[in-house]
Amino acid sequence: MSQPKTMAAGSKVLDVLNVLMGHFAHGLSPSELAKATDLSPPNITRYVATLIEAGFAERIPETGRIRPSTRFALQAMSIMRSVDAARGRLDELSARLNTKI
Repeated sequence: MSQPKTMAAGSKVLDVLNVLMGHFAHGLSPSELAKATDLSPPNITRYVATLIEAGFAERIPETGRIRPSTRFALQAMSIMRSVDAARGRLDELSARLNTKI
């Protein structure tokens, strides 16, 4: 059974995003993205526009290359704060348990 058209397109958008995630600093040109994903240039244009519109990618003004947006860095920082808070809570619980033993 084949995927509905929107699911297939969504999957390809995510493929483009996954490739971009490995190129945060310098991004990729549309042709490099096409080569890395085996997608046609018109499809790359459409998928990149979708990612930019959703806030997941951005064009580097000086080069026109595409990279993941800073949204991912902000998410990573948020996750790290949550992990640090959980670690602190675990340390606190561990210390309380160790004093009772």
